[in-house]
Amino acid sequence: MSNFNISKMSGISYQSFSQSSKVSSPDWEKIPHKGMERPSEAEFDGKIDALAKELAKARYHDNKSQYESLSAAGDKLRAQYISLVSPDRKTMAKEASEVMKQSRSNTGNKETDKPLNLIDYLNKKDGIGEYGENGRSSKASKSGTTVVFTGNDLQPDTFEIKGSKAGQTVMGYASGNWYHVNTPQEQSMQKSFLSKLNKAEERYYRQYINGDSLSQGQEMEPSTELKNRVDYLA
Repeated sequence: MSNFNISKMSGISYQSFSQSSKVSSPDWEKIPHKGMERPSEAEFDGKIDALAKELAKARYHDNKSQYESLSAAGDKLRAQYISLVSPDRKTMAKEASEVMKQSRSNTGNKETDKPLNLIDYLNKKDGIGEYGENGRSSKASKSGTTVVFTGNDLQPDTFEIKGSKAGQTVMGYASGNWYHVNTPQEQSMQKSFLSKLNKAEERYYRQYINGDSLSQGQEMEPSTELKNRVDYLA
């Protein structure tokens, strides 16, 4: 995820905010979801401005550890900002876990001690015939949450979470990690957040390298001197 290359000569490559993230357990401070505590727009502007100023300072001083710490704080602020249009991921993840627990219980009750030949093994792997319920195409629902099972006996407990059968995936679990995927509405909100942060950080960064020549809130034209530019929107 992170790719730091600290050098005033070659520029700096910093971690950018991603459309999705993978974690071993859901971090509900960084995963946007319905019902998050959300400051007012005026408070957001102040928080974004303060974060941008500190990011610019860390960027100017090539302070990797400080920039990483500030980026983590930025992830939390970004999640709060876009949560205005987020689905109820927290409830959906809880319901999906319950569905998976029930599925494991049902699967265990149906297992037999019969040996598996090659055809049985392949059928089980692909969810064919008597193994269809455990195949990668099976689905289960609970309170409106749709869980799409995408795993097999080689990679169990792998699934995607949708708000409806025809909806897009908003969360998932694979290889021991949870991940979330932004909806189009969230992507739009995130773009707005990062645009504000980018502009403010660039302004403060220019203040540092130009001897504080810009006043707070002053707009600036895009600079041709893009040394150490941070592109959050990539």
